[in-house]
Amino acid sequence: MKFLVIDRGGTIDLSPTEAQTLFDGTGAWVRRMMDAGKIEVAYALSGQMSTAMICNVGLHEELDDLLLEYPLSNYALFEIYPLSDALHSFAKASQTFAARRQMAA
Repeated sequence: MKFLVIDRGGTIDLSPTEAQTLFDGTGAWVRRMMDAGKIEVAYALSGQMSTAMICNVGLHEELDDLLLEYPLSNYALFEIYPLSDALHSFAKASQTFAARRQMAA
């Protein structure tokens, strides 16, 4: 199952050394999760202290575990959206509207 995970960030009140260590560790963690196939893509949102990731996990609990391991989780404000294939959704909507049109005729 795929999820769009947006970390809107929070307040990070750390020394520059602590912050650098935290962000270096976060970058390394994201790379490991990408290599493991748990994160498909990760983006920084331009002009914001926010990130967006597409996570690919088998269970909701696996997503929860993954986000608890996220090095910035203590500072994160997550928005989570389940994703489905857009082409499938468009095809299903088209079928639904065609059936409604036939019922109205």
